[in-house]
Amino acid sequence: MIKHRIEVTPSHLFFDGELPFYVNRVSESYELGYHAHEFTEISYVGEGEGYQYIGEERLRVRRGDLFTLPLGASHVFRPSSTNAGKPLVVYNFIFEAGRMAEALRGFPGLDRLGRALSCLDLAPGDGGWRRMQDRTGAFETFFSAAYSEFAGRRTGYETRIFALFVVLLTEIERRLANELDDMHAGHAGGMEDALSFIRASLASPITAAQVAEAAGMSERHFYRIFAKATGITFGQYVQRLRVERSCELLRHTRLSVQEIAEAVGYQDRGYFLDVFKKITGLAPRAYRSSYEKL
Repeated sequence: MIKHRIEVTPSHLFFDGELPFYVNRVSESYELGYHAHEFTEISYVGEGEGYQYIGEERLRVRRGDLFTLPLGASHVFRPSSTNAGKPLVVYNFIFEAGRMAEALRGFPGLDRLGRALSCLDLAPGDGGWRRMQDRTGAFETFFSAAYSEFAGRRTGYETRIFALFVVLLTEIERRLANELDDMHAGHAGGMEDALSFIRASLASPITAAQVAEAAGMSERHFYRIFAKATGITFGQYVQRLRVERSCELLRHTRLSVQEIAEAVGYQDRGYFLDVFKKITGLAPRAYRSSYEKL
């Protein structure tokens, strides 16, 4: 875990009031600090190898890795070497979700991309950061074309980038759907029931035994396939989901922090504050304040 004070990167550094998105390509270094954003980010490793720190997790990254980072996610990339001849090059597509959703409103079939919209703050849902590997070249194609259009700013570049983004959404949706299909193919048919049970029970204490029973499997089998399907432990998943739900409530309601803590299953306000800050990098009041500035 990187022990740094978490800075919040404000939206006004990137958005000029006309476009809801910004695209860049950077060689990562050790200069940028651990940070969260006032916007949603999609990052793609275009060259090299290194690490990404998200929350308290340290992930080895390489060319072809794509990360979706919702509002409030704290992270930083680090190259694996200080050798300038071995750079870690990352493309970033960042956007203000509310403005992006409004710009895309009414696009045919977009409402059927629920998983992708959810993980990019464009629709309510589980959210949470995700990692995917570019097996088909579709992610590289998107970032290369979007960056070229944004940097060149030729006639119609805005329209092209919006169109490219919709193609990216469909690719992400297919990947997420395939992951679910893979879980079912691997005799994890109860996972969808398990996840539904967890989502419906966030306001109450939840045990793995309860979820396993709801999914119709043994607790031991549940632990094994849950970690394989989600990449994290059951406890980490519940914590993350509760914090994501609390973020939605902070953004869209005027409930107090105590009321929100109880609504997502935390009776101990102090513990809720600790968990929230560990995952998002911000205190709940600071998170709400940063969102209100958008």
